[in-house]
Amino acid sequence: MRVPPAFDDRLPTTLLFSLLYPIGPAAIVLMPMIVGGLIDSYAYSDQQAANIAALEGMGLVVSSVVAALWIRRVSWVRALLLAFLAYGALNAVSANLAAYEPLLVVRFLTGLAGGSLFAVSVAALGDNREPDRAFGLAQAVQGVLMLAAFAASPSLLEAWGVRSLYYLLGVASFLMLVTVRWLPDRGRVRIAAATGAEGPRHTGLIWLGLAASVIFFVNVFGFWAFVERIGQAAGLPAGTIGLALGVSQVLAIAGALAAAWASDRYGRYWPLLIVLAGQALALFWLLGRFGPVAYFVATGAYQALFIVAVSYQMGAIAKLDVRGRYLVMMTAAQGLGAAIGPAVAASLIRGDDYDGILVLAALACLVSTLVFLYIIWRSQGVDAGAAPPVVSKAHAP
Repeated sequence: MRVPPAFDDRLPTTLLFSLLYPIGPAAIVLMPMIVGGLIDSYAYSDQQAANIAALEGMGLVVSSVVAALWIRRVSWVRALLLAFLAYGALNAVSANLAAYEPLLVVRFLTGLAGGSLFAVSVAALGDNREPDRAFGLAQAVQGVLMLAAFAASPSLLEAWGVRSLYYLLGVASFLMLVTVRWLPDRGRVRIAAATGAEGPRHTGLIWLGLAASVIFFVNVFGFWAFVERIGQAAGLPAGTIGLALGVSQVLAIAGALAAAWASDRYGRYWPLLIVLAGQALALFWLLGRFGPVAYFVATGAYQALFIVAVSYQMGAIAKLDVRGRYLVMMTAAQGLGAAIGPAVAASLIRGDDYDGILVLAALACLVSTLVFLYIIWRSQGVDAGAAPPVVSKAHAP
């Protein structure tokens, strides 16, 4: 029987987990195309399509909360095998459902499976000695894969409807099964996990960061869920919208690589302040009437800055997470924000007027950024400090 490799910080291991990282939340990232596809393919209302997206986000939340209990106890290899199979099968089932209520249930279950995939990848990247860099690389890989998905989506939707996107996600999950043989079945052994040396101040800051992450993802996915509809309301052709969202993934790759290159050499204050200013400007540009150039620039800048923000937010929490358990809760917080955002945003739509969504996103970005800046200020000098990886008897040759 083959013995899984031990965890390490080498680039090949980091890239493998970076390849895994986009799979679990892929449907959330593709939400603009899926929401539009549900409306066009099945004549769902805006609210119904948003509810589908929201319930999948809730599945991700529940799965991530549960993962905090098992992530350091259960073999990652076994968990990934089950999650890949379940995620692939549930996407195939989704592709053959048009009824609203059954699809709600299946997408919630899909979120549970995807959340497990996401939790393992986040835990592994957080165990890296340079988590800002590791998450930046993961975001870059996600950008490449989502670029391909966004580029293909308009043609797929036109030919086969929204079911084509669900099939795409299912096939990706089954293909990822081949990577499991090279992945470790556990992460780094943390010093604090053995000594119990976690102070209450760290825990308070971590929970504050989780709350801020929820708010930030309300900003992102409240806007992102309807970015395709916003472009359509402005009279932009479907091809232009699809191309703009594809280009936004290119810029997301650039943002991720910038975060990976910068790591923490410039601290975390300035990157997050740049995110706040840039996203606010991008949202402002889409208020009222706008043309293709504004749509390309605004969506591209917004997506690139979103990726930068996530890299530094997760790096800030990884620094405080001395037990190596709380970081997976970030996926729960992100999933909760991704679930709340579309539902709240849908309630702000007035006919073809989406300006309420833009205002919501800007305010949520402001609040979450201010909270993270406070966390960074309070955590100066704190170091999570991971012990070198320990090879257990199960790993011994």
